Amino acid sequence: MQNKISGAEWRIMQVLWESGKAVTSAEIVECIKEESSRSPRTIKTLLQRLVAKGFVIATASDADSRVYYYYPRVSEDECIKKENRDFISHYYKDDICGMLVRFIGDNDLSETQIKELTALLNEKLENSP
Repeated sequence: MQNKISGAEWRIMQVLWESGKAVTSAEIVECIKEESSRSPRTIKTLLQRLVAKGFVIATASDADSRVYYYYPRVSEDECIKKENRDFISHYYKDDICGMLVRFIGDNDLSETQIKELTALLNEKLENSP
């Protein structure tokens, strides 16, 4: 899947991931309309784009062929991993260490966060080839 998910499309994907089941476009619109000024038509257009890009599967209802149910073709974890890889590639030329150094240096971390990062790095070190 080479396509990217836009910010507006990402919100639709979140609704699908959080629902845990196939949902109709009306249900998606209902979830999004309270937090967004997007019209139902725009939300449905974004949903169709996600179908066209291959991120979402649409199936017609057995009871009413005018009603479609939508569910994600890819998991949230898969999408986040891809976004992370693309981000590191684009902004840090695949230098994950440089990215981590920059993020850690530019942000305040609590003692708990520092301990979590240290434990993760120690685990990676122990399991490295």
